[in-house]
Amino acid sequence: MSVEVHGPIQYSHVVGRLTQLADGFNNPVDVAIGQEGRLYVLSRTNMNHAPLNFLRVTVVTLGEEFIEQYLRYGMDDGGIVWPTSIATDTDEHFYVSDEHRHDVQAFDRRGNFLARIGGPGSAPGQFDRPAGVAVHPDGTLLVTDSMNHRVQRFSRIGEHLGVIGEAGTGPGQFTMPWGIGVDRAGHIYVVDWGNDRVQKLDADGRHLQTFGSPGRGEGQLHRPSGVGVDSQGAVYVSDYGNDRVQVFAPDGSPLATILGDATPSQWGLDAILVDQEAVEIREKHADDVMAQERVFEGPMGIEVDDQDRILIVDCCKHRVQVYQRR
Repeated sequence: MSVEVHGPIQYSHVVGRLTQLADGFNNPVDVAIGQEGRLYVLSRTNMNHAPLNFLRVTVVTLGEEFIEQYLRYGMDDGGIVWPTSIATDTDEHFYVSDEHRHDVQAFDRRGNFLARIGGPGSAPGQFDRPAGVAVHPDGTLLVTDSMNHRVQRFSRIGEHLGVIGEAGTGPGQFTMPWGIGVDRAGHIYVVDWGNDRVQKLDADGRHLQTFGSPGRGEGQLHRPSGVGVDSQGAVYVSDYGNDRVQVFAPDGSPLATILGDATPSQWGLDAILVDQEAVEIREKHADDVMAQERVFEGPMGIEVDDQDRILIVDCCKHRVQVYQRR
């Protein structure tokens, strides 16, 4: 599948597969881009069916080179319980939000704990189920405080700097905001989950524009979860409840719908090829298998790198689908 957004966006490849440890993911929810092609993929796991030690951050490259994995289950400093989002800064420190712990934790690039930001509550600097995390070009940390229906801003060392928004359905108001992103100009994009839209704000938090409306048609959203913006201002939204990604022009008009184009990852092929029975079954039912495998199931986090590669976290299929803006 190829879509047109001021030029072609083409499917490239898949990174990852379902594994409990090392070379793969377990219900990934977000991805952050580090230096030298490193990706930090946050696995949340299905906690009803998976041991808690499957929670992790896996560091890989776009070419599926496994580098390292970090973090563990726990309520102490450096532990995670119900992680929701990950972001990196210019020093490649990474930040993980946790809606069970009601905090954001900072780690260095080797996974060593640096700081805890927030804690349960509704006062400034506290969280009730924090969700999305983004690092603004000015170096500040932005966090969607989902059940407090606001965005909070912090310094990278955890100093509280301000609150953006309040509960509601009007411009600049939120209902359970989820993902958050920033563009190269410093505009802020908030995924307003409960209102089925994305709001664009200026760097100071003033409302500029709204993308999407409730529904399942073109340009509509149902429980969106993630957002990314490319170098030409096209906005990519993970339309989680509709199992698709919607692309909007800078003026807010719908440009394209991406349903998924996945092919097996190299890790996936390596695992299949050691099981001859699996190979035979796959070959016999190739058309049906690929028709089911290629599409998104619960797309969540989205990141766009400096080469306009669009990384879409395909949560329920345990992978990242990669597209390239030409």
